[in-house]
Amino acid sequence: MSNNTPDYGTIPCNATPGASTSVSAYNDTERELLRKDTDTHPTLPLLQTCTIMLSLSGAAFCSSMTSGLLTVCLPGIAVDLIIPEHLLLCLACGCCLLLAGSIADKVGDRSINLIGTATVAIAVLANGRARDGIGLIIFRAIQGLGAAMSLPTGVSIIARSLAPGRSRNIGFACLGVAQSLGYSIGLIVGGIVQEAVNWRLGYYVCAPIIAAFVVAAWTSIPPNKNQSVRTSLLSLITEIDWIGIVMLSMGFGLLSYTCAVMTRDATLLMPTLNMIAMAAGLLLIMASPRWMSRQVRLGRPALIPNSIWANRAFAAISLTVFLAWASLQSSELLASLFFQRVQLISPLEASIKLLPNVLTGFIVNLSTGLTVQYFASYKLMALASVVATVSPVIMAVIDPAWSYWVAGCWAVALAPVSIDGESLPDPIMYQDFTADLAPIVLFTIAHIVITDVFPADMHALAGGVFNTVSQLGTSLGMSLVAIVSNAVINGSEDPDKESPEA
Repeated sequence: MSNNTPDYGTIPCNATPGASTSVSAYNDTERELLRKDTDTHPTLPLLQTCTIMLSLSGAAFCSSMTSGLLTVCLPGIAVDLIIPEHLLLCLACGCCLLLAGSIADKVGDRSINLIGTATVAIAVLANGRARDGIGLIIFRAIQGLGAAMSLPTGVSIIARSLAPGRSRNIGFACLGVAQSLGYSIGLIVGGIVQEAVNWRLGYYVCAPIIAAFVVAAWTSIPPNKNQSVRTSLLSLITEIDWIGIVMLSMGFGLLSYTCAVMTRDATLLMPTLNMIAMAAGLLLIMASPRWMSRQVRLGRPALIPNSIWANRAFAAISLTVFLAWASLQSSELLASLFFQRVQLISPLEASIKLLPNVLTGFIVNLSTGLTVQYFASYKLMALASVVATVSPVIMAVIDPAWSYWVAGCWAVALAPVSIDGESLPDPIMYQDFTADLAPIVLFTIAHIVITDVFPADMHALAGGVFNTVSQLGTSLGMSLVAIVSNAVINGSEDPDKESPEA
């Protein structure tokens, strides 16, 4: 950069845990490091590269789609199987992400990903075949375990297989967009199948598609470096912080459970068992930094060394992902419920009214990719975040009597802007990324920053960290929305608390 260029700061491609994201220029040494990093990744044929992206993002899309489908069909499923709604919202995925990521880093991400994605396909089919509530809960838990294996390893496979630059950027972007758009399209498909046929059809459609992606992944993902079974087993025993995994996994699991309980009714938190679960979850999470510090001091493996949080870019990214996912899926759920329970329209009509959400996602991603090299990325991200705040404001003041085109359409269309508008290229490719300004960065840059901070042999764990933070944000966001919503309903003067007026 010239001397006249503002010192915005960059994230060095060779960032290490605890490294400062201080202001730096793109000097010859950094360019040489980037060239060497690129040389360590063999150039794959275009068809193989595309197949890897399609198989990983496609499986994530369909898995996320089933979550959106469940959200819309939840009342019908609860009545059909005679089961409380909040029990269906609990997934084992968030509890096992860190465990699956740690194991994948030691035994190989390819095999863990294939097993996980195949498990998701089988569980999704079983969801559609469930005949009672207990069966559906078990199948949902199995689906969560499969997702916990496939999501973090998808990040690791892209980081391992694709060289830094355009291919890796697109790969990370596809993963992020697949998860958000999958949920949105799941809301739409759920309304259609619930109205036209039955909620089971959505699962029957998704299962074979996911199975096809398993086959595509098996034929395209490069194998891991060969190592003996003995070496793999030894590394599992000696190189994984098992106690740290148990502490954080149990902590996140207990918090997610209490959040799901509060989503149904905040007063359900008052019973002793639920209060104990919440307190235990918080204590485990708060105690984990002390455990990590002890492990580092003794020279033993630490799941997430405390020094990593000293990296401002990593800390800012993690907080941003948490808040963004808390906002995004809560907004989409509120819009769906507003159309159905307040305006009293059918699930099919509500699904049609959610279409602008999907269209905006595609348009914003395309336009961002075409224009990002011409603008400072932090300015684009700040603009996208400001635009996205308009959506919840509209939903807060919307009048049910208004036409859809007056407010509802714009609230739905603007909701995903901050998420999709931030699928930006690798920060090491552009010099105007402002680490010191802690910009709101998601998906592509989030994955790149997190995989930059973690060593190369911990990229699956890095993917687990990203997905754990996002899922915890979703749980908390849903809970807060439910608490506020129930408080407003209970405070209504209308005697019928189920009426649109309440």
